[in-house]
Amino acid sequence: MRLAESKIVARESLRGKLAEHKKQGQRLVFANGCFDTLHVGHVRYLEGARREGDMESLRQPRSR
Repeated sequence: MRLAESKIVARESLRGKLAEHKKQGQRLVFANGCFDTLHVGHVRYLEGARREGDMESLRQPRSR
């Protein structure tokens, strides 16, 4: 398993990384939400989303 730090990608480089995966025929799943306090409902949501594709992109809104 990769460390969390290696999975965090800056918005500027995300487009290129996604294009690479698309060329390989991989299907991207996008999840959006506020996961500041992670609970079992979040985990189930993310696991379900992950089962729908080859890779998952998660957007974490900025804290205000």
